Amino acid sequence: MKTRIITALVALPFVLLPIWLGGVWCTALFVAVAVIAGLEFFYLMEIAGFYPNRWLGIAWLSMLALNGWRPALFPLAPVLVAGLLISVTDALRVTENPAGRWMSTSVGAIYLGIATGQTLALRQLPEGLWWLLYGLVVAWTNDTAAYFVGVTWGRHKLWPRISPKKTWEGTIAGWIGAAIAGAAVVSLTPLPDAVGLAALIGGVCGVLGLFGDLSISMLKRQSGVKDTGHLIPGHGGVLDRLDSLLFVLPFIATVALLFAP
Repeated sequence: MKTRIITALVALPFVLLPIWLGGVWCTALFVAVAVIAGLEFFYLMEIAGFYPNRWLGIAWLSMLALNGWRPALFPLAPVLVAGLLISVTDALRVTENPAGRWMSTSVGAIYLGIATGQTLALRQLPEGLWWLLYGLVVAWTNDTAAYFVGVTWGRHKLWPRISPKKTWEGTIAGWIGAAIAGAAVVSLTPLPDAVGLAALIGGVCGVLGLFGDLSISMLKRQSGVKDTGHLIPGHGGVLDRLDSLLFVLPFIATVALLFAP
């Protein structure tokens, strides 16, 4: 726990400063994070026996992510179609598990690329900085509350086959914490001052964060690994830290568009 806290405190300024600056700084951070997460994802797929084309997947993932920054340069539909055509052509060349190669390459690229692209698009909105911080705070509060309550009072397992340590007590505490965090953020920022709605959105983010967490846990269990990587001391891999955000931030992007002037 000491290592986790120290690592978080050291890393936080390097994450928040580019987000605050926006533009090319935020883009560079998010694409770099997505690439590292993609490498971890494709590594898990290799262990599970699917053998994706990791470099094709990384290139495709990067272009999908950059769509959120410059949609005119990286239009979503052509990038998606080109990636699908190239990836299926690549899979047809192999004789061992071609379907697994195609699906694992495609899922990794589309999953991480579009989620990152939506997050970058969110940052471009007039109030995008505050919406992005809202999503980060809500997701981190959900994870933190779920962890500490689950460790201290958790008794009833949520999904032991997929995530043995996760409990209903911790999960519900995370949802409550996410709702409170959502209400607190709109009270302290220029976001629309609708505290009840912000709490509801925060609670929904808590539920989405759970499914994001379980999705990566499922991949780790099938691959037989504890963490997606070892880059972040005390936290595991980058994908371990992104799991809930991959579901939460695209949802926040949709919500922000509804409130955009």
